[in-house]
Amino acid sequence: MIKKSKFLFVNLITAIFILNGCSSSKKFASENKDPFEKINRNVFEFNKYIDQKIISPISKTYIKKIPPKVRTGVSDHLDWMNTPSTIINSALQADMENTILASAKFLLNGLTFGFYDLDKGDIKKRDFGSTLAKLNVSEGPFLMVPFLGPKTTRDLTGTILDKQNMATLSSNAFDNLSLAEIPVNMVDKRGKILKTIDNIYLSADPYIKIKSFYLQNRRNEIYGEKYLENKNNNLDAEFEKLLD
Repeated sequence: MIKKSKFLFVNLITAIFILNGCSSSKKFASENKDPFEKINRNVFEFNKYIDQKIISPISKTYIKKIPPKVRTGVSDHLDWMNTPSTIINSALQADMENTILASAKFLLNGLTFGFYDLDKGDIKKRDFGSTLAKLNVSEGPFLMVPFLGPKTTRDLTGTILDKQNMATLSSNAFDNLSLAEIPVNMVDKRGKILKTIDNIYLSADPYIKIKSFYLQNRRNEIYGEKYLENKNNNLDAEFEKLLD
């Protein structure tokens, strides 16, 4: 247990240094760092090609052929598989209520392997990226990652550390199942935003629009009311214009 706690602590400190220090969370609404835009655009075109040729057609077939109740079960199972990350990061963020609720939900839904939600209570999804944000670590530059899509430097670091932590804390069987379900997760998530992404591809500059779409949704997910309040105060006007 001590070894695992130390591992998490070291990861947390390492992530902070990787992201080059802290900054006030009040600045997030005006940040739009994209120093790697040229590379990002090339990666975006690659991801778009893979998506349109492989992932999107599979997702459309999945929605057309698989009954809604079965798709809901698959989504619930995938959420259940990711709940341990929420538990860990809720604890790191000192959100004990969400830690307890997420733990109870994970244990109860373990009876159905997550395919049926026995606990209808809502929990807040948490990851290491949101933990770093809680510590006021800056978003860092925007990145377009092959296959993973849009990320900020902070969120990419969080994703990597989440995977490392889960590999340390979970069993080999759980890790193997999680790895095997990556393609299913991609298809499931793509199916949920099918029309949105297709509409973005039809815009004048899909890269700019998908960057705006990702950043706004991610900031809203992490900061919630604080982000919406800043938007209402026109501190995020540059992003609003992109969506007109």
